[in-house]
Amino acid sequence: MKRTVTFMPDGVKREVESGTLISDAASAAGVEIKLPCAGRGRCGRCGVTIGETRGERVLACQHRIEADMTVWIPTPEDRGKVVAVRDHREIALDDRTPISTGKGVAIDIGTTTIALEIVDMDKALGLYSSSTENRQVERGEDILSRLQYAEEGGTAELRELVVASVNDLLYTCVGGTKDVSHVWVSGNTVMQEIFAGNDPSYLRRPPYMPENPVPSMAPGHGLELPEGCGFSFSPSPASFVGGDVMGGIVFSGMDRSDGMCLLIDVGTNGEVALGNREAMVVCSSSAGPAFEGAYLKSGMVSRTGAIDSVRIIDGVPSYTVIGGADPEGICGSGVIDLVAQLSGGGLVDKKGSFTSKAALVDGRYEVAPGIGISEDEIKNIILTKAAVFSAARTLVRSLGIAFGDLEKVYIAGGFGFFIDLASAVSIGMFPDVPRERYEYLGNASLGASRSALLSKGFRDRLDSLIGRTAYVDLSSDPAFYDEYMSAQFLPHTDASLFPSVRY
Repeated sequence: MKRTVTFMPDGVKREVESGTLISDAASAAGVEIKLPCAGRGRCGRCGVTIGETRGERVLACQHRIEADMTVWIPTPEDRGKVVAVRDHREIALDDRTPISTGKGVAIDIGTTTIALEIVDMDKALGLYSSSTENRQVERGEDILSRLQYAEEGGTAELRELVVASVNDLLYTCVGGTKDVSHVWVSGNTVMQEIFAGNDPSYLRRPPYMPENPVPSMAPGHGLELPEGCGFSFSPSPASFVGGDVMGGIVFSGMDRSDGMCLLIDVGTNGEVALGNREAMVVCSSSAGPAFEGAYLKSGMVSRTGAIDSVRIIDGVPSYTVIGGADPEGICGSGVIDLVAQLSGGGLVDKKGSFTSKAALVDGRYEVAPGIGISEDEIKNIILTKAAVFSAARTLVRSLGIAFGDLEKVYIAGGFGFFIDLASAVSIGMFPDVPRERYEYLGNASLGASRSALLSKGFRDRLDSLIGRTAYVDLSSDPAFYDEYMSAQFLPHTDASLFPSVRY
């Protein structure tokens, strides 16, 4: 029997016999679908979506046409939305006591980016990981704007958007998700509440605490996962410090440390934690999404085409681009480098204003043609880095210690791993302590979700941490305001805090 398949977005139609593979039908229609693994279904990179509303994602080399069908071929823009990596590595654990058998899904729900990992819980193997933009950015780029939207009746839509984002990632999963038995979620408190199906708007009001530190997943979750799949969440101690930070604390090991340790989660909320095995204090600085591409004309997330590092020698910039492609914009690590290089080279002053040394194009310093930064954007970056540093210093001073007393400084966050430490210190974002005390954790929130799926000891540590963690509300702390104002310079008004920085 003949079936009609329509390939979008170009609208190419072709009649094929029922049972024909989508990839074969595309070839017959002259529509290009690349098959990197020769159609064996191993690489997962021939994914297409089918249906008038692009509802289901399938592999073109494996899915057969049994009825008239619309097939959507990803455009270059679509492909940039999901970054996927096939994995196969053993995960080191103190103990191997999985929460269930079969496959597990670890998820980090960030305000700007969502990351996911599929693990074999029986063998403690990482199988697959992917990340994408949180579609909720369509309704606000930061937590406060999402809360406002929820209070105006938008909770259901926000949940649909985050579920769709996670489904975008699940669709790309090599090997499918039919045998997934459990999901562990870490994210900030608002993201966890929305994902669980709860209205988060109450978190805007005192006492700024979640009604339940560990939410329960609503029935009918809408995810491309088995109906009987179990869900767990990392605990959240406050409105703006969530399971992502608590998971990061345990993932770093600072909850078992004798010495004082600092954790800085570089993301939209800019959470900071300070403590050891005896006690823990946490806060959120509301840094904003500037380091994730927002508010910058040339800004973009860390993906192929993003400038991720910058150097300026004798006024001439050079750069590297993720994937070796032509530059399309500049991501967070590149922005930090750029501001550091402009400052160190005397092209901007301590307040972020361009000096006469800077050669500008239409008021912007360009790294590549059409890609650069303006004075207003530099000053916005200064505000963002000031929020991060002042939050850390407020916590440290509240315990009567100095940065020099810290045993370790952990840097967490989706792009934190790629930040050049020297650049971050030189702009006054991170404390100026011996570099060997720093440790990059990468996406500690995702790592915590993965570890919680696989280790009872990790789950027990998460449970015990919530009861001995104190939340510091910076919005009502005069000391934070003073610190924040002092940090709005490059690197700081108090040069003694950055002895290694020389301009």
